[in-house]
Amino acid sequence: MKKIVLILLATAVSLPATGKGFAQDPEKRMSISLGGGRSIPSGDFADGKTRGSLFLLGITVRVSESVHLAFNGYDNLFSVKRGQHDRDRLSDDALQRLGPDVDANVSLEGANFGLMYKTATSPAAVYGVGGIGYSRAIDRFFGTMRGTKLTAFSSETSFSILIGGGVHLPMTSTVGLALDVRYIRAFNNRNVQWIPVAASVVFNFWKVDPR
Repeated sequence: MKKIVLILLATAVSLPATGKGFAQDPEKRMSISLGGGRSIPSGDFADGKTRGSLFLLGITVRVSESVHLAFNGYDNLFSVKRGQHDRDRLSDDALQRLGPDVDANVSLEGANFGLMYKTATSPAAVYGVGGIGYSRAIDRFFGTMRGTKLTAFSSETSFSILIGGGVHLPMTSTVGLALDVRYIRAFNNRNVQWIPVAASVVFNFWKVDPR
């Protein structure tokens, strides 16, 4: 996830350097949103899982009155109920090494690129977003043998899709609040699905003025 954040922030820093291409259109701007909330596991992936925590980073670049390019990075962490972890994710040797009492959690991290359609702000804007990208599911297993804590993990990276929508409420000319609900599906062996529900602070910090 750290690599994703660095890539997105590097993109944000580099975009002002391309401002000459937007010089004729004073309405184009970029925003960055930072937020968090809860993630709800869905489908078969919900078996044995509890609702998880969510960190969300978004970057949008306006390309027309209502259409924006949208970049999203996310990190979710789900707890697994005791005794309901996916034992098939690890070899028998690894499970024996961890001992009989194994705890687990699942981290879902990734990024998506797509489009956002956003209505005019009056006083709040409604938006829909969709995109494609990748997700990585990381299963972590924890056990204790002879007083020593041991860990093992298994990861799987796959193609994913994202759809969702929400409301953006401006607080000032540069800061706003966004509330949204999304659906993400990763097309891996388990067809992992979840629904992030997030509140984000949105910063509009870059605007090209006509020359």
